Amino acid sequence: MVKKRTLNKSLAQKLRDPNTIFLLGAGASFCAGLPGVAQLTDLVHSQLHNIPRSTFEEIIQSLTNNGIENPNIEDILSELYHRLSTVALAHRDKEQFKTTFKEICQCIQNTLKVDGPTEYHKEFVRRIVSRREAEPAKKVPPVQIFTTNYDLLIELACEESDIVVINGFEGIFHRRWNPRCFDYEIGNATTHAQTPRFEPSARHIRLYKLHGSLSWFEDNGQFYEEEPTSESKRTPLIIYPSRLKYAQSIRPPFDWLFRRFGAVVSEARLLICIGYRFGDEHLNQYIFTGLTNGLSLLVLSKEPIDTLTSKCTHHRVSMINEENTIIDGIDQNEVTDLWAFEKFAKWLPAL
Repeated sequence: MVKKRTLNKSLAQKLRDPNTIFLLGAGASFCAGLPGVAQLTDLVHSQLHNIPRSTFEEIIQSLTNNGIENPNIEDILSELYHRLSTVALAHRDKEQFKTTFKEICQCIQNTLKVDGPTEYHKEFVRRIVSRREAEPAKKVPPVQIFTTNYDLLIELACEESDIVVINGFEGIFHRRWNPRCFDYEIGNATTHAQTPRFEPSARHIRLYKLHGSLSWFEDNGQFYEEEPTSESKRTPLIIYPSRLKYAQSIRPPFDWLFRRFGAVVSEARLLICIGYRFGDEHLNQYIFTGLTNGLSLLVLSKEPIDTLTSKCTHHRVSMINEENTIIDGIDQNEVTDLWAFEKFAKWLPAL
């Protein structure tokens, strides 16, 4: 018991650094009932109809025959991209692959829609915002959350917690992409002794959705945001899971978001990754470069991450999973459930 209190104290001290940023992956949405890659693959398969389903199954068989064990949705979409880019592909086959690709994407969108936030997501945003509320007189860095998730759990949690979200879009009825708004400061303009003053508000976060969102869409080269509804015919602007993620991330608006991630990471002191499996090489490059330049890393995940095996003894790397706990490169011989987003959100000290 003493050891657990010591571990919690050590983590709490680490998290008190105001120059802390967050990166949320799919694991941060599991508590809302949203699936991981393996479960998403099965769900998509079960929802497909007729020709798309048979095409889906044929691709799985082809990948299996080529040595890929238990192909997942990323493998399948990558293969579909490859086949669609084949010049010699017959028109009938190309249309069949297009139909399959479109239906898979629609299934992914439908699966990731939520009716509202979880109590854990509300607790999470409230607690990380509390840092700025506790120190209003100091110039505390803004709360910055990066995420590879398309879902709207963070936005909905902020809305129900009276926290303003700056997400790169501005406007009321036609919210349009303007990345300059990430640098806006929200607060109260007052006058004291005839001297204008500006008091920054603590109750806002900057939310960067690195792979897009179910609420984003593109129209004639412009990027907009609207509430997704069942009646909406628009195709969400998102980077679907495939091995082509890097190529897609270098086009607008994703190129700007990834550059901002690199810039923020280069200035941060602590990056907390929750539910991110390090499956995006573009992001990993920025993270590992930051690690060589003074960044500290705290990784919370259910299972150990193979990509980080060589980093686990680094003196600025901490990892918590269901098998072990490593703090600053040292194995604590302790098991804790703080790797789970919902447990971490409830434990998270008011920073």
